[in-house]
Amino acid sequence: MHFSIVTFRLGMALTWCLVQQAQAVPGTSCNDEATKANPNIIVFFADNLGYNDIGTFSAHPYTKTPNIDQLAANGLKLKNWNSAAALCSASRSALMTGKYPVRSGVFPGVFKPNAENGLSPDETTIAEYLKGEGYATSIVGKWHLGQREEYLPTNQGFDEWFGIPYHMSGGSIDTHLCGFDTNRTIWLPLFEGTDIVQQPVDLTNLSQRYVERGRSFIRKSVENGDPFFLYFPFSHVHQLCAPQQSTCQWASHQFSKTSPNATFTDAVEEMDWILGEIMKQVDESNVANETLVIFTSDNGPWLAEKSCAGSKGPFEARWFLENAPQDCTACPKDYVPSPTSDRQHRCIYNGQDHLWEIDGVPCGADVGLGSCWEANNIMPAIATWPGHIPAGAETFEMVSTLDVLPTILELANISSYDDEIDGINILPILLQDKERIIDEKRALFFWRDGFLEGPLPVPFGRYDVVAAKLGRIKAWIYTKSSHYNADEEVYHDPPLLFDVIADPAEAYPLNPDDHSDTIEQILALIDEHKATVTWGNPLTIARNEKYYPCSNKNANCRTGFSADLDAVQ
Repeated sequence: MHFSIVTFRLGMALTWCLVQQAQAVPGTSCNDEATKANPNIIVFFADNLGYNDIGTFSAHPYTKTPNIDQLAANGLKLKNWNSAAALCSASRSALMTGKYPVRSGVFPGVFKPNAENGLSPDETTIAEYLKGEGYATSIVGKWHLGQREEYLPTNQGFDEWFGIPYHMSGGSIDTHLCGFDTNRTIWLPLFEGTDIVQQPVDLTNLSQRYVERGRSFIRKSVENGDPFFLYFPFSHVHQLCAPQQSTCQWASHQFSKTSPNATFTDAVEEMDWILGEIMKQVDESNVANETLVIFTSDNGPWLAEKSCAGSKGPFEARWFLENAPQDCTACPKDYVPSPTSDRQHRCIYNGQDHLWEIDGVPCGADVGLGSCWEANNIMPAIATWPGHIPAGAETFEMVSTLDVLPTILELANISSYDDEIDGINILPILLQDKERIIDEKRALFFWRDGFLEGPLPVPFGRYDVVAAKLGRIKAWIYTKSSHYNADEEVYHDPPLLFDVIADPAEAYPLNPDDHSDTIEQILALIDEHKATVTWGNPLTIARNEKYYPCSNKNANCRTGFSADLDAVQ
C-alpha cells in the first residue's frame, strides 16, 4: 500500500485539527489545516490556446478534449481567469514571479531565439521558493524566458528540464524550413538541462517523450517521498514558422497521419492526450488527493494565423471590429500587407526564391494574441484537488495568472517573499470557501506595447496600461488591434467602458455618464499602480546572432541523430 510523506503530513494536520475541534478551539477548520501540508503541485500551461478551443468551455465544441473536460468535471472551472500579459514571455514571467512583467523587465515583445537576456536571476521563481521547502521541481516543455545558459530553468530553481527554449516558430525542422533561416543553421533545439540533445527536434515523437519525462518525474518524486512541483508548459498549440502556412501546425504520428504536419485540431487533441497521461500517473502513484492541479493558457489565439490558430469564441471585440480602420490588414507572422483591387487583405512573404501569398484578416478582427481584448485576456482555466476543491463547480470571480505564485506560497506556508508581488492568494476561491469575502473591487491592469511613439524602438513605441478592470467593468484607455498592425492606438477620454461579464463580446459600450464614479476610481487606480513601477532596462530588445542555440557549429548546428523514446527514459 502506498504511503507518502505528503500523506503523512496531511494526516497529521487533519488529526491535530480534529483534536483542536474536540477541545472546542474556536476558528479551527480541518480543511484549512490540511491544505497547509505541502501538497504536490502541477501547473499545465498551454501556448496560445483559446477559451473556445476546449470542449468544456465551448458552446459548440469543435475539438475533442475528454481529459481536460474530465479535469473540469473533477474540479473548479474558473471562467474569469485573466492572462497577466499580452504576449508569451511576459505571461510566463508573470506566472513564475507573481509580478506584472513591467516590474521584471520582460517587455516589449518576447525573447527571440537570439536574445541576449532572459528572466533576471535576481527574480525568485515559484520553483526557487518551493525548492527551499524541500520540493522536487521539474519543467517539461516550453520555457521562453531566455535561451542562454544562465537564464535556463535549471538555473532558475528547477532540478530538471526537458523541452524547447522558446516558441515553435523559433527555428526550422527538416520538413518545415523558416524563411528567416537563410543559412540553414537556425534549427529548433531540444534541451535536457543545459545541453542540446537534439537539433532539430523530432516532432513525430516529441509529445510521447514529454509524457514519459513528466510521468517519470512524478514516479521518482513519490518513491523518494518528496513533495513535487511539475510545471508543464506545453509546446502546443503554437504554430510553426513562416512562410509555409500549409504545414503550420504539428503533432506526432499518434495524432497525425502526416506527422509532423498536422491540423490545429490534431494539435489540441494531442495536448489533451498529454494531460491525460500525466493525470494517469498521478492516479497510478496514488497521490491524486495530495495534488493541486491547475490548467490554463499563457495567452489566446493568434487570430491572423487563421486555421493555424484557435478561436476567439464569444470574445468578439465587436465594437472594435465595427470601428477599426476597414482598410487595415493583419497578416500571419512575418507576412506583410500587399492589397490588390480584388484582394483587400492580401498578405505576402517575399522569400529568397518564391513569393508566398495568403489572405489575412481585417485589423478589427485581429483581437487575440498581442492585444488586450477579451479573446487574449480570458483563459480557459481549471483547478482540481480531490477532497479540497469541490467537483463540478465553476466561478466568475476575477482571478489572474499573477495569482498562481502567491496561492502556492500560501499552500507551502511560505511567508517570506518579494514585496513587489502583484498577485493575491486565491485559495479561498479555489476551495470555494463559503465564508470567503468576494472582492468585487479588485483591479487588474493590462499592459502592452505597439504604440506609434515612445522611447522604445519601432515598432514598440512604449509599454503602457491600455485597459483596466475593476470588478466586472473594463475601461479602455487606448484601443488597438494585436501586435504591430498598421492601425494606430486610439485614446479614449472618457474611457470606453464594457461590462465584460454581461457583454463578453465587448459589443455595447456603457454610458460613461452613468459610471462617472467608476471611471474616477479606475483612473486613480491606474495612476497609483504605475507610480509603484520602478522602470528598468527592457530585457527583450537586445539580440545577437551568436546567441542562437547551436549544438555543433561544424555541423551547421545539427546533432545528426534522431533520438528515440528509449533514449530519454
